[in-house]
Amino acid sequence: MTNIHVKIKNLRNKNNYKQKQVAAYLGISQQAYSCYELDKRELPSRHAVGLARLYHVSTDYIYDVVPESAASYDLDSEFVQGIPLKDVIGRLEKLDYDNRIEILRIASYLIHSQVSGKKKK
Repeated sequence: MTNIHVKIKNLRNKNNYKQKQVAAYLGISQQAYSCYELDKRELPSRHAVGLARLYHVSTDYIYDVVPESAASYDLDSEFVQGIPLKDVIGRLEKLDYDNRIEILRIASYLIHSQVSGKKKK
């Protein structure tokens, strides 16, 4: 099982990014990002979501829950765009309490990011 710090470093190198570029994408300093790759700080879920978007993988892949081949996806694919809300809710209902809380945190972060992005335009 790969550690998260190794996984995010490998993803960065595979995509030819510098730490400074990834840090800027996440809105943090290069030093703070470096601490994640050196396993000196735990990677917050909001940054895992950001990295997943940057590298076009799922957070499950970053957290080493699924292999890369199963985790890659196209954010603009018809499959992702066409998932009915009732199916998403049905899947969420199967999660335990802690995982539901984590999903709500991630959704909250994404909504905030989206709203903040629209205000800047």
